[in-house]
Amino acid sequence: RGAPIPDRFVIREVHRVMNDQVWREYAKQREEVRGKLMGARPAVPDGTETMNYLAKRRSQTVSSEQSLPELDPEVNETWLFHGTTRDAAQGIAENDFRLDFTGSNAGTLYGKGIYLAENATKSDEYGEGPKGPAGEEKERGYEAPRPPKGPPPPLVRESYILLCRSTLGKVNYTDEVRPNADGLQRSCLSGEFDSVLGDRLKLHGTFRELIVYNDDHVYPEYVIRYERIFFHESFAQIYSAMCRRQKQGNFDGPTPDERQVLTSMWNVYGMPNKGKINKWQLLDLLLAIQQPPENEDEDLDVTFSEWDTKKDGWIDCDEFLQEMTQRVKDGVEYYD
Repeated sequence: RGAPIPDRFVIREVHRVMNDQVWREYAKQREEVRGKLMGARPAVPDGTETMNYLAKRRSQTVSSEQSLPELDPEVNETWLFHGTTRDAAQGIAENDFRLDFTGSNAGTLYGKGIYLAENATKSDEYGEGPKGPAGEEKERGYEAPRPPKGPPPPLVRESYILLCRSTLGKVNYTDEVRPNADGLQRSCLSGEFDSVLGDRLKLHGTFRELIVYNDDHVYPEYVIRYERIFFHESFAQIYSAMCRRQKQGNFDGPTPDERQVLTSMWNVYGMPNKGKINKWQLLDLLLAIQQPPENEDEDLDVTFSEWDTKKDGWIDCDEFLQEMTQRVKDGVEYYD
C-alpha cells in the first residue's frame, strides 16, 4: 500500500523532443561507439521487450502505417523507457540527462548511471507519486514496512515517461544477486563495454534494466504523459456487475471475459510476489469494494487466513477468484 502497481496505462499526450545540441552530442557518441566496435554487431541477449514488440508489430501491419524512426543496429541502438516526473522530463528535454560520476554508489544497484527499462511498468516506479517496488525486492516475500492505518493515500494517476533512443553498444550482462556496482561502472567508463544489463527477471521473475554511464549514450526522443489505471478500481467495477447479476438471479460466477480481465490484472497486481498477494494488498481490494475488516490487526489477519485456503501465507489468483465468487453468492454487496 502507498504505491499500488497500475493494471495498465493510457497515453494522453506525446511530444517529440527537438533539441539540436543534445542530438549532436548523442550522434557524435554513437559514431565513436561505431568506430570502437569495428564492424561487430553486438545485441542485447534475447533482444529487448520494446524492440521485439516493434518487430512483431511491423510484421502484422502494412508498410504505409507510421512507426517510430529507424534505429542503427550496428551500434545496438534501441528504444527504451525512462520513468520520471513532469518537472524532470522538462529538464531532461531542455538540458539532457545529468550525471555525477563522483562519490559513492550507495543506493544504486548497478552504479551511478542512467537507468533504462524495456518494460513501462518498471519505469513507472520512478514517475509521479509514491515510489514503490514493482519487483525490486531481494526475494519473494519481501514486504515494505507496514503502511499507516486508515485509507490508503490518494492515487497519483498522471505521470510521465521518456521513450529514449539508446546506444547500447557492447553490453556487460550480469545476473548476480549483489552485483559489484563500482566494477560494472568501471567496465563501461574504461571502454571495455558500453552498457550494463542487470537481469532481475532471471533472478526474481521481475524486470531487466539497462544502464549507461554517459549521458551522450541516450537521447530523450519522446516525452509521454499517461494515466494510470489501477487494478483494485477495475476489480470493484467487475464485482459490482456480478452483484447486480446475483440480485437478478442469473449469477453463476464471473463471465469468461470477466475472468480473463481479472486474471490479466492479477498477474500485474501480484507480480512483486510472483503472482501472489500479501495481507496489505488484500486490504486494498477489500477497501475498493467497501468491505474492510473491523480493524487492521486481528480482524485483517482472520480475513486473510480465510482467503488463504492453501495455508501458505499468500493469496493466489485461484483463491482470490474463489472467495470473490463466494462473497457475491452470499449476497455481500458493493454499493458504488
